[in-house]
Amino acid sequence: MTNEAEIISRSLELVADRAGDPAPAVFERLFAEFPQAKERFARDTSGTIKGEMLNMVLECLMSPEGPYQMHLVRAERVNHDGFGTPPEEFDRFFGVVHETCRDLAGEGWTPEFEAAWRAQIARVVEGSR
Repeated sequence: MTNEAEIISRSLELVADRAGDPAPAVFERLFAEFPQAKERFARDTSGTIKGEMLNMVLECLMSPEGPYQMHLVRAERVNHDGFGTPPEEFDRFFGVVHETCRDLAGEGWTPEFEAAWRAQIARVVEGSR
């Protein structure tokens, strides 16, 4: 695990301790920023798809240089295009997850956490294009 991944892991532990599951807040933020995205989740009545999406993002941030992660994000970029998700909205989801976790962590969020999240997101987004 890279140093950034270890730091992100610590930040996620803080989020879990303070707020529990971040998924509801992540998707609330996503739908506030991209209201049109909400209709794409109409069939996800149990929240399973949302949970899987969030889990994939976090897994990719924990190991962004892995060949599986880059191929996964590239494939999901194409899949989401087929669902009508514009590339900028797809990329922005990583930032939505980051900002939501930062807000949920509150004053416990550190500059080290911020730098690690930004570095990993840049690696994933740029590496998957």
